[in-house]
Amino acid sequence: MAAEGRNTRSRQSSLGHLAESVQMAASCGAGEMGPFLQASDPEVLLALLANPNFGEREVLLLLNRRDLPASVIHELASLRARVSSYAVKLSLVKHAKTPLRVALAQLKFLFLFDLVSVCLLPGVPSEVKRASEELILGQVPKLAIGQRITLAKRGSARLAASLLTGENAQIIKAVLDNPYVTEKILLLILNRPECPPKVVELIAAHPKWSLRYDIRLALLRQPSLPLARALSFVPDLKPQDVQEISQDSGVILQLRNYLANQLKTAG
Repeated sequence: MAAEGRNTRSRQSSLGHLAESVQMAASCGAGEMGPFLQASDPEVLLALLANPNFGEREVLLLLNRRDLPASVIHELASLRARVSSYAVKLSLVKHAKTPLRVALAQLKFLFLFDLVSVCLLPGVPSEVKRASEELILGQVPKLAIGQRITLAKRGSARLAASLLTGENAQIIKAVLDNPYVTEKILLLILNRPECPPKVVELIAAHPKWSLRYDIRLALLRQPSLPLARALSFVPDLKPQDVQEISQDSGVILQLRNYLANQLKTAG
């Protein structure tokens, strides 16, 4: 009975402390908000949002918390005066716990390279990343060459690959050096009949990608690949691949004839 009484008094004390914290969070000055910004109880945090002294600085400090409850972020997003600044909109999008609807609604306000950073952030929902990429892709045709080169260097794999459509060597080289670009993506590009000749040429000359066996096979099937470069790949081909390429009507005739002669000589 004594223990039960102590537990009851402890709960009452905790509730009293919580009520006091909620009241103080709702009315304290900006200089006194520090402890409340770190509170773990959502009631305290929600009371803080209602405080008339709660401004942009405090909003950003709150959104820096990775453990901030989604319910608090949802309430914060509903307070238009609190989320009107660009910095707050960006922080909302980047927070892993921001409700999907809220994050998607803020994307249209973000600048190009802030959208790029969103695409690369771990923890950001895939739907938000995908929507960010779509917004960026819509801007690509209007971008200056310098912006395209920067996007080729820093963008996600999908964004970088979207730039492999022309003949600008600077852009293509930047894409090929992009750390997010993979062999799988380049194979998709090379397997397209309309793959630009400059893309073929620069992949074939790249110190990393030109050494990949499957990349070489895809390059050999590209009619724009210079014959001298194609022949330099031949000695490393597996016999079954030599056989297959020599019979592929999509491969240039000179290379097919060369491979057929190689097979005859080997036979």
